[in-house]
Amino acid sequence: MELLDFARETVDETCKAGADFADVYAGRGRHVSVEVENGSIRSTDVGRTDSLTLRAFVGGGRGKLSISGLQALDTSPSELARQAVEMARAADRDPDFRSLPHFQEHQEVEGLYDEKVENLSPADAVQIAGRAVDEARAVDPQAIVMAEVSISAGIGAIANSLGVAIQRPSSSIEHGVFAVIRRGDDTGAFYDFDAGRNLDDVDLAPVGRSAAEGALTFLGARRIETRPMPVILGPLSSYSLMKTLAAAANAESIQRRRSYLVGRLGDKIGSSNLTIRDDAFVPRGLSSGAYDAEGALRRRVAIWEEGRFAAMLHNSYTAGKADAENSGHATRSGGIAPTNVFIELGKKTAAEIISDIDEALYINLGSLSIHPTSGDISTSVDFGYKIEKGRFAYPVANAMLAGHVFDLLAGIEAVSSDYRSEPGAVMPTILISSLDIAGS
Repeated sequence: MELLDFARETVDETCKAGADFADVYAGRGRHVSVEVENGSIRSTDVGRTDSLTLRAFVGGGRGKLSISGLQALDTSPSELARQAVEMARAADRDPDFRSLPHFQEHQEVEGLYDEKVENLSPADAVQIAGRAVDEARAVDPQAIVMAEVSISAGIGAIANSLGVAIQRPSSSIEHGVFAVIRRGDDTGAFYDFDAGRNLDDVDLAPVGRSAAEGALTFLGARRIETRPMPVILGPLSSYSLMKTLAAAANAESIQRRRSYLVGRLGDKIGSSNLTIRDDAFVPRGLSSGAYDAEGALRRRVAIWEEGRFAAMLHNSYTAGKADAENSGHATRSGGIAPTNVFIELGKKTAAEIISDIDEALYINLGSLSIHPTSGDISTSVDFGYKIEKGRFAYPVANAMLAGHVFDLLAGIEAVSSDYRSEPGAVMPTILISSLDIAGS
């Protein structure tokens, strides 16, 4: 039986068993992952997995049944329905539940599946990882290199009792390399990656070389003086910040008062240089898709507009609770997550921003750890450089960064006009006026 037919039948059986609402996700996929260290294969994992999640709602109570494994779809729809409805009848009523999403017709985003990715074999993955080791060792023969390749492809179907009936294939490939280079007691390390849904969107060969070249630049790290100073986030670090800020707009966390954004919707709490949009409709984007995990049509959302917290991200439950439009950001786990996140670009290049700074800490890789409730920032800087008189002076060792997210948001002085690009991701350089730096 086709996945979508199975999902539809299971929904029908669940409603016959007494559910007011029901939805089903059914998936079938193949995954290949390989880890290589210094030319030796540490692990190879190849698997095919079926999965099913069925939710039944009776009188506001919810029953949820999740199954994964090779036989996940072997249970009869009527038996699945019986179990889910029994759980829903035994559950406490949730007065905030309103409805599952109704179906809205929309053309699916292009480029989310590539047969060439699905046809990659474990041997192909080993070859990609092995080439990364060779490329890194061409930079330094003594480099310690850890390379990972992850390949996924499959098909998923979503159906519910309000007319949702969607089936779509997807694929992805990700290649990451971590390189360590030693000179006596001195150690430099760096990580780089490439990822895409289509084989043509990734350039896998240079990843090992760029990781090793990055590791070389972190040899000779020195301590930095303890005091406030400007912070510049390189493309990888800035994108991590953008995703973190978008994720903080999760309506469930705000409704449960577990977010530093509670009560701040509509407030201007950031710099006018801060405009962040979420767009799931980017062709070939890593987080693209016209429908979310509940089958709701996704919406393009301007989360931050010139420093104003403009919109939250919703699933069907939080939208119903707030009497708001569902933005279509439900996840399969039942939560809420952003998709492709973009920040409005500025007028200066990254090189121009750096050249104008007398002194700053540049963070090449790593996230700013923002506490989701308090907004406090406290994080180690493992891949940073000291900037002096508009130039990279030296790599930084054993530094810590602290502050508060509202100070960070208000202090965004510039966003670069140039950027690193991945499918569905634009990663510029960001200048923050000042954060507390702890060094020597």
